[in-house]
Amino acid sequence: MQRMIRLDTMNWVWILIGIIILTMLATALIAKPVQVGVKTAALLLDLGVSHQWEMNAIPRGILISEVTYPCGNRTIAANLYRPAGQRRHSGIILAHGAIKDGKDDSALRLAGKSLARAGYVALIPQLDNLCRFRLHPDDIEALVASFQYLSRQKFTSDKIGMMGVCLSAPLVLLAAAEPSISQDIAVISSWGSYYNIKDWVQAVITEHCTYRGETKPWKPRVALAEEVFNWLIELVPSPSDRVCIEEMLRESSSASAETSLSPSGRAMYELLTNRDPERVGELWARLDHKTQQTLASLSPHLRIDQLQAKMVIIHTLVDDAIPSVESLKLADAIEDENKVYFRIFHQFTHVSVEDLLKVRISNLRSMLSEAAHFYLFIYHILYQL
Repeated sequence: MQRMIRLDTMNWVWILIGIIILTMLATALIAKPVQVGVKTAALLLDLGVSHQWEMNAIPRGILISEVTYPCGNRTIAANLYRPAGQRRHSGIILAHGAIKDGKDDSALRLAGKSLARAGYVALIPQLDNLCRFRLHPDDIEALVASFQYLSRQKFTSDKIGMMGVCLSAPLVLLAAAEPSISQDIAVISSWGSYYNIKDWVQAVITEHCTYRGETKPWKPRVALAEEVFNWLIELVPSPSDRVCIEEMLRESSSASAETSLSPSGRAMYELLTNRDPERVGELWARLDHKTQQTLASLSPHLRIDQLQAKMVIIHTLVDDAIPSVESLKLADAIEDENKVYFRIFHQFTHVSVEDLLKVRISNLRSMLSEAAHFYLFIYHILYQL
């Protein structure tokens, strides 16, 4: 009899241990870090499979549509990707870079579909000025209007983030600083942004970038430098000055600068032809007041203290559009270290993350490390949603 009692007691102990273990496993599976980790892995797997084989790794129905909404006296067009059904989901606004196809870029279409299959609402607005390789405050307003549109939808929860890539990243930062939405943004992601527009323009014009007092050579891509020059010339108030500057740059002659240009036109011409990084500040200060105001409105460094949300910042070490030191400055400017995730990547360039798929024995270890950190980049964004 006593032996039977001891056996029964042992059985109950093992049953109790089993219940505890099952409870712990169930708790782990429903814990947010585990859920987000699984979603991140599924999203990246779906992106990879879609890119390589045009297949879906996540068997989920999604809805795709083009939507429009007002922005002042304009109408913004955007591509909307969301899970099918009536449930509410977290959302993210993806801002395209300086690309001709804008919201219809093939890589963005893949990203929008994969995000929707992973259970997120993705909105990709058309930024008309960036499609023409122009930075303009109108695109900041378009991003604010996009956030407001998405926050009004019945299929979206109150968790909405914003992500910018390359030249759209500073616009996202500036949009996120707007008082009308700054308190409501769940996360801000910056991939390859500039921090101070003067420092970026200096890098493009003089082919040198500066960080913490140290100046180093940096080579921008030729097409980017040409478009930056064209954009800056368009900021000159006088049409005759603009024509004259273009002619003088084509002829590589400054002989008539004193007599042919107004003071503001001459200041822009001297800035564009300057190759000394130390002179940029002086020449910048001589630009037309309205031009300086426009440029200031496009510089995140002046509004960084107005950002409220968690920041997720990455850059590639080799980037011929914006030097990586700009993201270093951005990360340095965030006083609360708990508010920022920051990483510099070495194994792919600019935004060509598909380079991580080019694995060889010689670079296997570094590629695996980079892939793990890219996973963490996406994880940190999704964790806030």
